[in-house]
Amino acid sequence: MKYLSFLFLFIVINTMYAQKYQPLVEERKYWTYATYDTGDNPCDLWWPNQAEIHHFGEDTLLNNLKYKKILNSSLELTGTMGSIKFPFEIKQTNVMGYIREDTIAKKVYVIPNNLFFYPCKEEQKENLLFDFSLMQGDSINDCLAYYVYQDEQSNYPKIDSIKYELDFQNKLRKHLYSFGYFEPCSFWHVPGYIIEGFGFKDGPFRGQINRRLVNYCEGTLEQCNIISSAKDDRDTRSDKILIYPNPASDFITFHNTTHNSTSVNGYCIRDMSNQVLRSVQELQSETNYIIHTQDFPSGMYIIQFLKDEKIVQTEKFIISH
Repeated sequence: MKYLSFLFLFIVINTMYAQKYQPLVEERKYWTYATYDTGDNPCDLWWPNQAEIHHFGEDTLLNNLKYKKILNSSLELTGTMGSIKFPFEIKQTNVMGYIREDTIAKKVYVIPNNLFFYPCKEEQKENLLFDFSLMQGDSINDCLAYYVYQDEQSNYPKIDSIKYELDFQNKLRKHLYSFGYFEPCSFWHVPGYIIEGFGFKDGPFRGQINRRLVNYCEGTLEQCNIISSAKDDRDTRSDKILIYPNPASDFITFHNTTHNSTSVNGYCIRDMSNQVLRSVQELQSETNYIIHTQDFPSGMYIIQFLKDEKIVQTEKFIISH
């Protein structure tokens, strides 16, 4: 009887949590992207030639409404093949436009400028980007449809289903499934959805097909391993091993350097219950390693890098299938 009461209470609490609106437009959210050289085939990703972070800046009053700046910060590249310098080092920051959120109506609006890739029809004009208040059977909004298809249509797809699902951070978020779109690099039609508090599956602002989300973080600049190139004091964590992509799906990769602080000879992967899922004790220096994660359920994991069986670095990564 006590077990049934506890189970009922657990279901009620999770239902209440699922119905609580989760805002998208908040400071301390950072989406890190890499754009890759592709050669003749735009689907062949070779090495990064550009990296950037999208985030939200200070409040700005426009037309008596409070917006936040949409910031695009370019990142420093390093290495012979154009890898992203870690910690992420900001070179320059530009304003892509302005964004505001009506948390009561559950709607997100943007005013894009010419730096906003695939803007919603008109620059310097407010557009409704996301409408998380839509119900099953409602048509998706005009700007969202334009974002997906880059074409004006007379009839927009309808919301097929609404589900509360765990995202790659193990947060229960509202997913609105609706449109499908042709994925040019996979050559098939894939389901489309938007995620409350996050945007599309790769963040709130779409990019070119050779751009990939390599990291998403919520926290301070220090917690998210972001520094400014204007700072004189370099962060000593620049020798840390960088895990990417993060979030990931089929694999994660890292480079084992020869620096004393990061050259390791083993690693251990654990789930959030601290269960060991994989352990390797034969790593070589100056080597790229790929860890296949197709069999890992979606969620958050911990990788511990070892030197002579002692933990020298711990990182979290996210699997999202």
